Amino acid sequence: MNQLSGNTPMPTAPENAYSGFVATRIASLPCDIVILPADDLAHKAISLSEQLAQHGTLFTLKDGARYPHASLYMTQLKVADLEKVKALLAAIAASTPQLDITATRYDQAEGYIDVEYARTEALAHLQMTVVEAINPIRDGMYAATGKARESLEKYGYRGVGELFRPHLTLTRFVGGRSIDANTLPEPNEFSGRFVRLGLFEMGDNGTCVRKIAEFELEGGG
Repeated sequence: MNQLSGNTPMPTAPENAYSGFVATRIASLPCDIVILPADDLAHKAISLSEQLAQHGTLFTLKDGARYPHASLYMTQLKVADLEKVKALLAAIAASTPQLDITATRYDQAEGYIDVEYARTEALAHLQMTVVEAINPIRDGMYAATGKARESLEKYGYRGVGELFRPHLTLTRFVGGRSIDANTLPEPNEFSGRFVRLGLFEMGDNGTCVRKIAEFELEGGG
């Protein structure tokens, strides 16, 4: 994937930041706002990611390095705005209950292998709450066409609203290959609870490489 253009990397940024974003200011970071699985579910994802490495992969999930997650909003943020972003996300998390979501299938494209989740009303609502809070202060956008372009022009991110596809990426295979999904555990083994809202610096292949902040989902419901 291509590197960021028009952006001078911060000292803490990965060498090749996640492709697609066009930074509009110096001193900004590619970021991913995500939901984080409970420990048992995270360990299952890490374990399978480790097993898949035998097929030749570009990364392996690891606690504290490339965190298992489901993305809500990938965007570019100014370093100077991170404290404001953290305050907004803390308020959202405080009023949002933990989410029990169902894994429905594996999806493979461009070498990525994802566990795909059912898009529930609660999950869709959380995504839009995050997007509407953070969109006014984002600092970049993708390039795209069609419906994805419509989302980009409004939110700076293609996977919003009807294009939102909740998923947890296990790894990415070298050379864009895929494997026989029948050799994998049943997808519903990855159904479970997501318990925290997280803000991460994003690295190669959409990985979450540095935790900036995380917040327990504490709302009733």
